[in-house]
Amino acid sequence: MRHVGRWFAKVLGSALCIVLVFVMLPYAGRLAAQWMPDLSGAALVQSATLAREIRSSARLETTTVDEEGVLTSTTTAFLIGVVQSVAISYDYHASVGIDLSKVQLDVSDNTITFYLPAPEVLSDSLTPDYTRSTINDTWYTLTDERRQELLEKERLTRRAAVTEEQASANAAWENTVAVFENYIAQWIQLASNRFECRFEPLDTAA
Repeated sequence: MRHVGRWFAKVLGSALCIVLVFVMLPYAGRLAAQWMPDLSGAALVQSATLAREIRSSARLETTTVDEEGVLTSTTTAFLIGVVQSVAISYDYHASVGIDLSKVQLDVSDNTITFYLPAPEVLSDSLTPDYTRSTINDTWYTLTDERRQELLEKERLTRRAAVTEEQASANAAWENTVAVFENYIAQWIQLASNRFECRFEPLDTAA
């Protein structure tokens, strides 16, 4: 009877083990995910979150530009020569950054690659300083409309120059990456070493 009892206990124990295996099987994946995180899956989830958060934002300022300049203009008339000369000093201010809607993401294993657009002027202003300006319009009056036209043309000229400079300077790119990296740190722990983040220029020609 003792042998029969031991045999029955072994059979019962094996049966219970099999039942437990089938019962716990649905939870095995969760436990494995906790013990051995799937970095590729985590990166996909994290990149989706980042993409959503980035799209919800508008633009990211990376630097500012403050310059002083002088707007010059002359108007001549036939047989008379110069009838109007203008030299208006101004202060130019620009907010430079990137349009976050243009940022693209690519995921490979546990690496998230961010393709960042070139910095551009997000907003700017040109403020004339008439205390340091010279306007000679005795023969041909400088109208308010003409003055505003000259100031706007100068602002657009400065904007184009700043945009070109920021797009071609290595220091501007490094600064953009640093600011963007700090910006996304609120959604991803860059120091955790779970994800590798890379930053590449966005190829607008592609």
